[in-house]
Amino acid sequence: MSDPSSLARVATQRRDVPGLQSPFPLRTQIPPMLQDDPSIVAFLDGLDELIAPVISVLDSFDAYLDPQIAPLDMVRYMGGWVLASMDDVWTEEIVRRDVSRAAYRAKWAGTERALHDRLVPYEVRDLTVVDPGGTMVETAPTDPSSWHDPDEFVVVLKVTPKTAGAAEIERIERIARTVVPAHVSVRVTVGS
Repeated sequence: MSDPSSLARVATQRRDVPGLQSPFPLRTQIPPMLQDDPSIVAFLDGLDELIAPVISVLDSFDAYLDPQIAPLDMVRYMGGWVLASMDDVWTEEIVRRDVSRAAYRAKWAGTERALHDRLVPYEVRDLTVVDPGGTMVETAPTDPSSWHDPDEFVVVLKVTPKTAGAAEIERIERIARTVVPAHVSVRVTVGS
């Protein structure tokens, strides 16, 4: 018996379209005296068979750029363009939504709004963000040797995950790290 997940992967891959014809057959674009030569016609028909899928993709290229209708492998590829970090356990619906909302999330990067957009409702049922906030400022010029190490900035996420387990908490933390600023640490706690 086949693995159902492998069948799902096969079903979402693009395949050859049997009998796909080029809209611009090469045999019609050569001089009439060469159209009678079976070797040339067979060669051009073979080229048409190779070129037809390329023309088909180029004709529908706009559909390849829409995360809602593009093939799933293209959506994952686009996710790399827009800095959407996909998780291997996400369903097709979640991947498409995440790539579609990446520009929105980038506008709110580093904020509580971006964390909510990234985690709710697909990863957690409830999310409370505890951010101590704050900045460090020096109003007068100082000698760098007198600088002290800054306090560690930690954002605490109080979550109610969809599924329980240490692996799920680690995954939520990993996803949250892609949204918060690089110098901020993330700690996830379960419960309100």
